Amino acid sequence: MNLPARSSLPRVVFAMAASTILTIPSQSMSRAPGPGAPGAASVPDDRVNGWRHDIAFWLEQVRKQHYIYKSKPLPASLVRAAADLSRNVPKFSDERVLFEMQRLAAHIGDGHTYVLPLGAKRVIGSVIPLRFYLFSDGLFVIDASPGHERWIGSRLISIGNTSSAVILERMKPAISADNRFAYRWIGPPFLNLRGVIESIADGVTSDSIPVTLRDRAGRLHKLKFTSGPPPRMRGVPKLMASRRPGAPTPPIWLRQVEKNFWMSSLADGALYVQFNQVRDGDTEPLSQSGAALKQELTAKRPSRVILDVRHNNGGNSYLYPPIIDALTTWERDVPSGKLYVITGRNTFSAAQNFIAQLDRRTRAVFVGEPSSSRPNFVGEENNLALPWSGAMASISNRYHENIPGDNREWIEPDMKIELSSSHYFANRDPVLERLVGRAALR
Repeated sequence: MNLPARSSLPRVVFAMAASTILTIPSQSMSRAPGPGAPGAASVPDDRVNGWRHDIAFWLEQVRKQHYIYKSKPLPASLVRAAADLSRNVPKFSDERVLFEMQRLAAHIGDGHTYVLPLGAKRVIGSVIPLRFYLFSDGLFVIDASPGHERWIGSRLISIGNTSSAVILERMKPAISADNRFAYRWIGPPFLNLRGVIESIADGVTSDSIPVTLRDRAGRLHKLKFTSGPPPRMRGVPKLMASRRPGAPTPPIWLRQVEKNFWMSSLADGALYVQFNQVRDGDTEPLSQSGAALKQELTAKRPSRVILDVRHNNGGNSYLYPPIIDALTTWERDVPSGKLYVITGRNTFSAAQNFIAQLDRRTRAVFVGEPSSSRPNFVGEENNLALPWSGAMASISNRYHENIPGDNREWIEPDMKIELSSSHYFANRDPVLERLVGRAALR
């Protein structure tokens, strides 16, 4: 069965940009509007009035462009928060103001309206040398800059005088999100930003940032880190295999995260398919990937297909119909076949459109974590740069209705399975182990 013609779905937009995931720009890549560009007229030279100009400019653009707020008043909470931030610019650092701009964007209530808290022309930003991830049993260090690798695997106890649990709660209202689960995806990777730490952690008063960690042996360490330039990265980084010294061979779901689409037969005969980005690959377009999947399913007629979209944060929704066609054809030809779809916090945007179509059109059993979006959502990247700071922003201007009348926050997994720190650092995947057993994954 083919997707309905676009003319029959006036509120559905199947073409979606890269959705919240931008390449963090270098200083030379970030540009404020040039002469004659919108917002370029009479941009102040001093930082206080410059930031105030950016706040006013951003509010104006939300009123003009946002799918909802171009036709209704802005939330009163946003207007008050913008006035408060404008007053506080003189006493906040530029890094904190940039993050507070993102806090303003969170008032809009969707995951595609944001102000990127890194990479502005005037505010490149800085980070402490640790990267965090929220597991089922707490916040842990999963990566570190050279010289700090010994802390990989440690649990975050506090930053400054603020516990990790309080930090997470304070972070939630500052996250641009489609649902209440999305903070798990967006929040932890941003906890190493200097501007974020200044905003949500108490007791940070100098260049050295106090951090308390509990190492793998259970010992407590009170440390101080100086923030430095952020690494080059593409948006919110995807989860990689455990980098703890001596970790076993990576599990199958973390072996080829960089590939947009690939598949492999497991030892028990199930076909494992990993769909990591709704984009054409450098050497293989998704149409070709869909054709290859259809050929594999037709030739081997597996009794189970395990489709993993845990790393898929979106792309172009015009590209995935061949994959859906392959799966619906297989379900028709193998009526007893079982389709398992593994979702997670990183499943977002065009990938959300994709799984919503699967939910609507197949017999899929959903496994893992919820996604970071709703079946129906306001979401489309519509990028602009703020005139004074050069901060990169997006204001969503489209609505995606995949399942008419569906008000769910997410597609609830039929088998909810969370990743613990012990599983992750041991390079084990509790989801696939539950579906096929450890022996089939060797």
